[in-house]
Amino acid sequence: MRKRILHLTGFVLAGGSSRRMGRAKAGLILQGQTMLARQARLLGRVAGRVAVVGFHPEDDKDLEVPMIPDELPGRGPLGGIYTGLLQTGTEYNLFLGCDMPFVNRRLLRCVAQRAFETGADATVAESSDGRLQTLCAVYRRRARWAVRASLAAGDNKLRSFFSKVDCEIIPWRDLARAGFLPSMFDNMNAPADYESARKRLEPSPGTTA
Repeated sequence: MRKRILHLTGFVLAGGSSRRMGRAKAGLILQGQTMLARQARLLGRVAGRVAVVGFHPEDDKDLEVPMIPDELPGRGPLGGIYTGLLQTGTEYNLFLGCDMPFVNRRLLRCVAQRAFETGADATVAESSDGRLQTLCAVYRRRARWAVRASLAAGDNKLRSFFSKVDCEIIPWRDLARAGFLPSMFDNMNAPADYESARKRLEPSPGTTA
């Protein structure tokens, strides 16, 4: 088993209104555990420290990691990233959303390794459809000022600060060459997505897991 990367902090982004889902994604149950617990434990297999940003009272209170309230509530994932970068004790920080059930440890290590190799302020993977996976990415602590500037300008878009920092994009062709599948980045935005994930990850009654 590979050792955890001690100079890397992992943050689960647990905030957000989840309007399309109709309930908090952090509390969705997959394979007998909440997505909050699932993502925190996954990050704990990679990063030296793990914390949750955007904690709500209904979230998993038994999870033994720091729970950090949003510094700027209502500003979406970008506000959560800003909070994490304010609170972190490491330069490199791996952020993971609560709606990505198919991400695995190997992918997280791949993104982190690219960040260390390039020294970029933001290291983001590209999915097979060309979208940037900004909620499965590494952000350096020094990028917090650029994030803050975007928020101060009223811009909550995650990519709003990329032009202000050194941004490394991992092309999909590199990930495909490394054996990753396009479905790795499938997320859960609506109830139908959640049901699809359950069917893929949980065996049907009467079948062998």
